[in-house]
Amino acid sequence: MDDSLATIERTAIEACRTGGDFLRDASRSKETTAERLEHDVKSSADTGAERRILDVIRSRFPDHRIEAEESGIHEGRGEYEWLVDPLDGTNNFESGLPSFATAITVLANDEPVLGVVYVPLLDDLYVGRRNDGVRYNGRPVRAESDADPSTATVVSVIGHDVKRNAEYRSVSASINRALEDRCKRRLESWSPTVHWGLLARGQLDGIVCYRPDREEQLLGERFAAESGSRTESGSNWFVGGANDSIVDCVCEIASESVPS
Repeated sequence: MDDSLATIERTAIEACRTGGDFLRDASRSKETTAERLEHDVKSSADTGAERRILDVIRSRFPDHRIEAEESGIHEGRGEYEWLVDPLDGTNNFESGLPSFATAITVLANDEPVLGVVYVPLLDDLYVGRRNDGVRYNGRPVRAESDADPSTATVVSVIGHDVKRNAEYRSVSASINRALEDRCKRRLESWSPTVHWGLLARGQLDGIVCYRPDREEQLLGERFAAESGSRTESGSNWFVGGANDSIVDCVCEIASESVPS
């Protein structure tokens, strides 16, 4: 079995596209069922996309360990582990909003070495590989912006546990107020992998993550490193931006808002 990173990348792209094709058809047909919970939405589209993604991965790498959002841990061996997010943006999907994606992160000895994001309604493909940059639809891109904070669009990301904890929600609200005071626009992300891709190609100016979920955050850190984003992190927060002034501003907001 060829388990080179290049071969793994090709498989991850195929898997994301396969899952994404299913999501595109499902979003247009509206033939999904959803359970709307207080803090989340569970959709049959998640499980349908995940099943198709796992079929592709297992057909090439049956011995690799996989952690999938819906079905959990699939034990394996070797240095590689796959993190599968079959539908990043379930709330958006079920609300008819186009910002959703399939996403895969591959770890080697616990380090993210590959991230793939496919946005099916736009046919946008992002690939970030260790020491090989980020590609958007096959073209190398960089996180570059001449915006200062007053003209910047900055994305805010929170993990699932923030919604369930009053103290965490208060911290998140403090971050959001400061961003809205100091930046042109705060975009609240319900599909972080989509926005990590937009940051990597310079369409967004910055990002701040508070208690982010592991699968999205590891992919984002790979994209940030490969696209030239400057990053800073602290206890339970992570920021990235396309230039120093934005990162300095957002870093100050996060460090002042999040208890150490």
